[in-house]
Amino acid sequence: MAPRRMRSDTTTTCTSCRCGSLPDTRSIDPGYEQLDISGELGPVDAGSGDLVVVASGMNAHRDRRAVAIRQRHAALPAARLQPGASVDLPAAAFVHLFVACGAVDLEGTGPLDTGDAVRLTAAGAQRVTATPTSAEILVWQMTARLAT
Repeated sequence: MAPRRMRSDTTTTCTSCRCGSLPDTRSIDPGYEQLDISGELGPVDAGSGDLVVVASGMNAHRDRRAVAIRQRHAALPAARLQPGASVDLPAAAFVHLFVACGAVDLEGTGPLDTGDAVRLTAAGAQRVTATPTSAEILVWQMTARLAT
C-alpha cells in the first residue's frame, strides 16, 4: 500500500492509497476500477464504525463489494472509527492492517499511528479501537497464501 496525501486547498486533505493483489488466474489482462464508497463508510467526522468491503474476489462478498478483484482468496475492507469505537478484524489466515489516518489500539499489540501497518498470521479476530481521535483503517484479509 502506498498512501499519498494531496491538498486541493487550505481546508481539505485527501488521502489516496493505491493497493494491488496478484490474480489467481494466469495470462489475464490487468484491470483497474475506482468507486467512491464514502457514503457507506460515513462522514469523516461521524464514521459508521463498520468494516465496509472495498474490494474483493471472495464469493462471500459478491453482493456487497465496491470493486471486484481477480483473487478469490482476498478482500479489502475499510472502516472509519470515531474516538473509542471498535471493530473486530476478520479472522483470516493472513491479515494486513494499515492505519490510513488517526491512531488505534490493536488488541494484543498496542498503539498504532497514521502510516503504521501490522501483518497477522492466523491470529483470529483481534479488536481495533480508535484512540483519542477518529481513525481510518484498511484491512487486507487473505484466506490462503497467494502464489506467485
